[in-house]
Amino acid sequence: MAFYDNKHWLLSQVRNSFMLFDDTGMCEVVMAGENLAKNLDCSKYDCYPGVEESEDEKDMDHSSDIHPDLEFGIYRSNTAARLKRMEEEQKRNANTMHIKWEPHAAALSEEDKDELFVAKDFRRKKDKREFQSLLTEQLKKYAYLPQNPFQDYAKFDGNGQIGVPTKKFGIFIAMLSPELRNYPMHVVVLTTAKISQLTGLICWKCSIDFPDVTLKESADNYGLFIADDDGEVNWDFPCLDPKEAVAKFGFRFLALVEVEPREQNSPTPPVEEPPIPEEQSQPQSKAQRQLEVDMMRMQGHMKALLFQSFKVHIINRVRSRTEVFLGVSGEKVEIYPVASQRGPFWWSKSRSATYSIDSVVACDLRENKSNNKAVFRLVYDNSGANSSDVSSSLHHQPVTWSCFKHHDFEAEYKVSEEIVQKINLILDSRNSQRRAEYLAIRERKSHRRKSFNFGPR
Repeated sequence: MAFYDNKHWLLSQVRNSFMLFDDTGMCEVVMAGENLAKNLDCSKYDCYPGVEESEDEKDMDHSSDIHPDLEFGIYRSNTAARLKRMEEEQKRNANTMHIKWEPHAAALSEEDKDELFVAKDFRRKKDKREFQSLLTEQLKKYAYLPQNPFQDYAKFDGNGQIGVPTKKFGIFIAMLSPELRNYPMHVVVLTTAKISQLTGLICWKCSIDFPDVTLKESADNYGLFIADDDGEVNWDFPCLDPKEAVAKFGFRFLALVEVEPREQNSPTPPVEEPPIPEEQSQPQSKAQRQLEVDMMRMQGHMKALLFQSFKVHIINRVRSRTEVFLGVSGEKVEIYPVASQRGPFWWSKSRSATYSIDSVVACDLRENKSNNKAVFRLVYDNSGANSSDVSSSLHHQPVTWSCFKHHDFEAEYKVSEEIVQKINLILDSRNSQRRAEYLAIRERKSHRRKSFNFGPR
């Protein structure tokens, strides 16, 4: 911080650094018009006297921002303000016309006065009518119209849906006139809808856009056929299955054709069985049931011997899951990885393996998970897994628990149950010696666990 006691320097600093004015104009006169440097006492030494300035430097005394001729507001006296008001009042009076009221010379009759001033009865109330919109009138007029039988399918309309997957089709309606039949009606439907629901949605839109067309009351009377972009129906293919999802088909154009409900639901007519008399049906009911059970069991054993492949996940030692194919037949069990499998780690890559059905000793369900999946275990004999004749080569070898290895697989519950049932049917039909030895060892081990307990010390 600096302190200055030079009055002339401070005055010059105020002049050159600030703009000073007021309404009266006195501040400008004091700060700019008076040269205080000549009035100061210069007998003493002053670091900033300013008296010895030349004529050229005189012009720099005043601030460049302060000019005496600037149009600053000037204070007006009361007389000037009064004169200004009088001038404005004269201008207003010049635009005003004064008219003198004089009574009319000719007197008006009573009839003329009555025509000019008609009496009105304000006590009479107006009739208040309730305002009704055009929609209310139409609803009252057509209150008993029949409901549209296809209005329940309107919820599958994809127009105006945000964030929901939809699919667009061009539909040719065969029930229209030849002039309108060649132009498709564009329908947007949710991808989660089925073909039967799409058919109902088309009927609902058709009943709104073409009210003159008479439609049947059920969507089962109509079917969707594949069509070309010109409206020609491809009769080489049957109508789309009404139970299938819309997202399954990639056709852009379809045709709505009237069909029989039996033709749409089932391609072949149902076969009517001859009625069985009650006297014959009652004694043969138990025998018939036993025969059906035996036939189903025999068919299961016959199907179990056929080769069948399942897509499952094998659980490795590090608890990682790898997708593999599990092939089961009456001769062997094969495990081979999926062809498109590419894992970043070595444990995610599984190798193919083949086990003879004689080396497989057990297959059981291990765990049922909450996500509708199950874990099952396939136990096999490791010592004779690669031999061609297991029964002859293992007669004289001692059997221990370490001779058996296992693989754990995970799949859907129905698939896991089917695999376990298929392998157990094959094992029951083979009745190998190795399986009997494994079951005996497992029985002894479980019995030993049950008998083991902690007694009192």
